[in-house]
This record gives sequence, structure tokens and C-alpha cells, in this order.
Amino acid sequence: MTMRLLLLGYLILPLLFSPIAFSAQSQLVAQEIKLRESSAEFYQDLINTIPFELTFNNEVEFSRLAQEQGFTEDDLKERLQWLARVYLEPRVGVDNAISKAAQLIASLTNIANTPFDKSYILMLKARKVGREKQDYQQSIELYNQSLKQLNDAEDIATTLLLHTIHYQLGDVYRITLHKSQALVHFNQYRELAYQLREGYLIAQAEATLGLFFNRNEQYTKALQHYIEAIRVSEGLDKPFLQSVLTLRLARVYRDLESWDESLEYAHKAADGFKALNNDNYLSSCMTVIAMVYANQGKWNQAIDYYLNAQQIDVKRGNLTAQALNFHNLGEAYFNNAEPKTALDFLIKANSLFLQKKSKHYLVYNDILIAQVATELADWSMVNAYGAKGFLLAKEQNLLSEMIEALQYRTLALRHLGEIEKALATLDELLIYSRELAEQPKDDQAYNPSLLAEQKLKLQLNQLQGAKSDSDDSLQQFRLLFIITLLLATLISLVCINQWRSKRFLGKKSRVLVAESLLDPVTKLPGYRGFIDNIGAATQSPMIAMMSLTGAQNSDLLLGQQQNNQQMQQLIDALTDTLAQNAYIIRPGLIAMTFSKQQDHQQTLDTIRVIVNQLAPHADISLHLGIINLPLLSNLDVKLSSEVHFGVLQMMVAGAISLGHSNDYYVTITPLNFAPAAIFSTPLYLHLEKAISRGLVKVECNDNKALIRWPKWQGVEES
Repeated sequence: MTMRLLLLGYLILPLLFSPIAFSAQSQLVAQEIKLRESSAEFYQDLINTIPFELTFNNEVEFSRLAQEQGFTEDDLKERLQWLARVYLEPRVGVDNAISKAAQLIASLTNIANTPFDKSYILMLKARKVGREKQDYQQSIELYNQSLKQLNDAEDIATTLLLHTIHYQLGDVYRITLHKSQALVHFNQYRELAYQLREGYLIAQAEATLGLFFNRNEQYTKALQHYIEAIRVSEGLDKPFLQSVLTLRLARVYRDLESWDESLEYAHKAADGFKALNNDNYLSSCMTVIAMVYANQGKWNQAIDYYLNAQQIDVKRGNLTAQALNFHNLGEAYFNNAEPKTALDFLIKANSLFLQKKSKHYLVYNDILIAQVATELADWSMVNAYGAKGFLLAKEQNLLSEMIEALQYRTLALRHLGEIEKALATLDELLIYSRELAEQPKDDQAYNPSLLAEQKLKLQLNQLQGAKSDSDDSLQQFRLLFIITLLLATLISLVCINQWRSKRFLGKKSRVLVAESLLDPVTKLPGYRGFIDNIGAATQSPMIAMMSLTGAQNSDLLLGQQQNNQQMQQLIDALTDTLAQNAYIIRPGLIAMTFSKQQDHQQTLDTIRVIVNQLAPHADISLHLGIINLPLLSNLDVKLSSEVHFGVLQMMVAGAISLGHSNDYYVTITPLNFAPAAIFSTPLYLHLEKAISRGLVKVECNDNKALIRWPKWQGVEES
């Protein structure tokens, strides 16, 4: 049983830990890509995780620092290694970045206790020496020491470190014109990229080899690698990589003398680097554009773009780039028939190359100075710089440059009258010329048919890329269209449902409003309908309230159904012959509106006729309260519907007080000087006082002195 459990543990543990290990490996590769794609953004992300003082002198202090800040030692060490490396990137945008890198390298050296750590430190030191001092020989020695610390890659971190070292070492060999060594390391760099199986790193490696072969005029091979880089980079959302590849294509087209295509890609790359705020590569774009114009003999345009590149390089303080621009400006002014201006720029370039110990650039600058001095017939300068150029070329085994330097020296010595030295120099020239002639030719440097094939492949690849982008866009459009259609359908269904609900609710609301205007018991037009009617904008000129005295309990005496039928008949008769509208206030009490003012007694008589016709044997007396509107002569004073209703109630009460032997009506008319306060709350109190004071004129069909107005039963307000 125990053996079974152990065996099960051995099977399960790798499954549990392998996702964790894979995640850590993926994170390392992602960080490498972020560093290469956007070093400034990578720096910000990194520095935000370690915003504390990074000072330690030994492993004990480092361990304490890691513990205090909540890191493991390995995690903090890895972050500091990344930080030191990003400080050495040319476009990170940090003040005193190299000095900060130096301090961090010194601290990391104190805790470097594994071959990996020691190799990493040596790689950082080599990078620092190359960037800070341009001492490329020492840089090469440090890189090689770094490689010796590592065996074959056994993990992702070691593979990434080897991948970085081979790229940087190959680049230093390229700068120092050691082409074969550079190619060896660039190929190693490419193999490790494929071993890492990451498209971005593979595309960069292919592009690096494309650049190498392009600079060595092996355009067929250059295009092969660029085509592969473009193929691999398709679908990667990496604007920096895309801009770099675009710049590299501009250089290939420039060297193939396809001027329009070169300018198109160079300007496109420049736009990309402007958006990324990458001045380093933006300067390179300006230089490529300048060289395109230079190769076409358009020297003024070339000078303009060289000056643009120079402004950018001065801004970022890159002395080597400034020296190269001075050299290019010297060449442009010389070809533009301005040799004196050309010589000024070449001397400036010479000074900076000497300061930076850039012998690989200095050899070409010395030879170009000798050429310009020849044009100016300054034979002493020709001889001096020809001699310097020859020694530098011989030191770097540059046979073509040695021959060119000897040609200028021979010519200068002859004009200076030093015939014997001229003959000796000429003998050297013949020896090296024969040696150059005996060197094997590189047949693959330029093969027109293969080159045409690669150009077609490049164009096909670009068309396929464009088609892929178009297909992706079409697919996205289709997906967006389907989503939009579904959303539109859903919204339409919701809108239809809302419209139906609104229509149903509107209909229900109208029904409820109509029902609210009816008397809840009889379902005939009632109090609310009457109030709304007299409160309408178009006010009725006369309103009335009638008491069927003796029939107030008709609903009890007749029953609800019979009473409702009689009330409906009465309302129909009133509205057909007399009133505009009639409303049931309660059993035996009816309110009416009229479309015009009419005689009050005649109105009462007409109502009597109607009641007698409907109920000839009933003992009913009529008491009518009636008023003409508006009540107040001051039209600016608006009385509410409730006030009008209250006045009518008081009129009916006054009519009832006259007795039941006859039919009576009572009406009032406020005098012109009557204040609106007579209709204020409590209405019965104020209106009765106004009547007694003579502010209101009372009319009735009997002796108005007999009217007994209802008394206010509440407490009079003081």
C-alpha cells in the first residue's frame, strides 16, 4: 500500500509543478521581449516593483534587504539583473543610466555565487565598456569570459542569457569589422531563438542576419532572412519590431537602387519611431533617406537629412552617431563641390572618432580626408592622412582600404618631390593590388537571378501579409456585423416589448384616468370629473349644484341597480335638454356645467319638468345652488376648482334653508371691490362674513333674508 502511494506521488507531483515552471519560463521570455520592444516601459514596470534603496555590500546584507522588502533572494536578484541590463539600453530615457548600472553591477558582483550569476555580471560589464568607452577589444574579451562560465543551456534562463550574449558579441564583432566572427555569433543567436520557440525573438534574429548580409552586400541572403523575419512577425502586435523591419527593408531597397521603395519604407519607419518616441532609430531613418538622395546625386537633399539626423543625435548625446553624421556631411559637401566645407566636417568627425577610439570608423574618415585634401591640392595633408589610413587599414586587415590609402600617398609624395618614397609606396601598392586580385570572389555577393527571385518572394510575402490582414479585417468585420445584428435584433425585441408595454400601460392608464372621473359606486360621472371640468383652461360660464331633497336615500329605498338606472336617465335628460355635463356627487346631489349663462329661474323650472317626467309621483323638492363664472372681476386672481365646489355647496345649503314647500335657487355675485380673501380657507366662515358685510350680492327666488347660511363649526383663526 505504501509503495502504491509513493508511486502515485511520483506521477502526480510533476503534473502539479510543471504548470508553475512553465509559467515562470513564459514570464522570462515575456520580459525579454518587453525589454527589446520597449525598454523605457519595461524600466517603469520594473522600478515600480523595487522602489527602495538598493544598497548592500555582501550576501548577508542582501539577504536582510530581500527579507525586509518581502522578496525571496532569487526573485530580488533576478529583478536587479534585469534593472542593470535595462540601464545599459540606449533608449531607456533615464538620467545617468550608465553610472547607475555601474553601481548596480558592483553590488551584484558581491553576491554572484553561481556560474550563471558570474556570466551575467561579465555580460553586463562587457556591455557597459562597449557603450561607455567604445573599448570594443576589452568588451569582446569580457563577452568571451562570460560565455566560458556557461555550459550548454539546461534551462530557459541560461538559454536567454546565451541568446543575449551571442547577439551582443556578434554586434561588437560587426562594428569592429570582424565579419566571420560576427556571423558565427549571429548564427548562434538565431539557433537559440528557434530553441526558445518565440516568434518575436526568431523574427529579430532573422532580421539581424538580414542586416549583416545587407551590410556586406550579400543582398540575396539578406532578402532571404528578411522574408523569414516578416513571415514570422505576421500577427505579432509589436510596433517597434515592425518599424525595425520596415527600416531594414528601406536599407535593402536602397542598396538595390530601388529608390522609391526605399524612401517609402524609410518614411514609414520614421513615422513608426516618432510614434514610439525612439530618437535612436529615428536618426537612422533620416540617415537612410539622406543616403538614398546621395546615391542619386541629390546632394542638397542628402545634406538636409544628414543635418536632421545630426540634430537628433546631438539631442540624445550620442558622440559616435554625431561623428558618423559629420563624416557623411563631409562626403556630401565634397560631392557637392564644396571641398573646404567638407574638410571642416571631416576634421570634426576625426576628432570624435579619436576621442571614442573608433578605429573601425577612423580608417574610412582618414582616407576620405586624404581624398578631399587631394582636391584642395594640400599634399602634406594628403600624405599625412593617407599614411594614418594605411596603418589603420593594415591593423584591421582591410586590403581595399590599404590600397586606396597607398594611392593617395603615392600621389602626394610625387607632388611633394619625394620620388624615392613615392616609388617605395608604389611598390607596396603593386604588391597589395596583386594580393587583392588573387583573393577568391564571393559568388553569392550578387546574383541577379537569385536577387530577382528574392525580391519577388519579398513582394509575395508582403502581398500575403496584406491579404492576411485583409482576411483578418474581413473576419473581424463579419464578427462585428453578426454581433451588431444580434444586438440590433435584441434591441428591436426590447423596443417592441417596451412599445407594447407602453401601449398597454398607456391604455390602462387612460382607462384608470377615465374610471377616476366616475363615481365609484354608480360608475357615472362623479366628483373628480366635475372638478377637472371646472378647472380646465376653457372654463364653463355657469355651474350649478342641485339637491333632490327627499331623494337623498334613493339608493337605499330603490336598491343600487334601480337607483343607478334612474340617475343615468336623469343625467341623460339634463345633458340633452339643459346642461353641458352632469355629475353624480352622491345620491340626491348632482353638479352641472353649462355652455352659456342662462336665467336661473328658467333653469330651475326646466329641471323641475325633467324630474316630474322621470319621477311623477315622487315627493321631491329641488334646491339649486348656481353661480356665474368668473366669480371675481379681477381675472388675475385664479380660484381653484375646490373653492368653486365649496361655494356651490354653500349655495345649496342656503337654498335648503328656505324650506321644502317650493323649489328654490340661490346664487351670489361678489362686488367689484370684494377681496379674494373672502374665498380663503375656511370658506364657509369667510364667505358668510362677506355676505353679512355686503361684499357679496345674494339672489334667490324667495326672500333672501330668510336664508340661513351654514355656520362655521371650527375655531376661528385670529
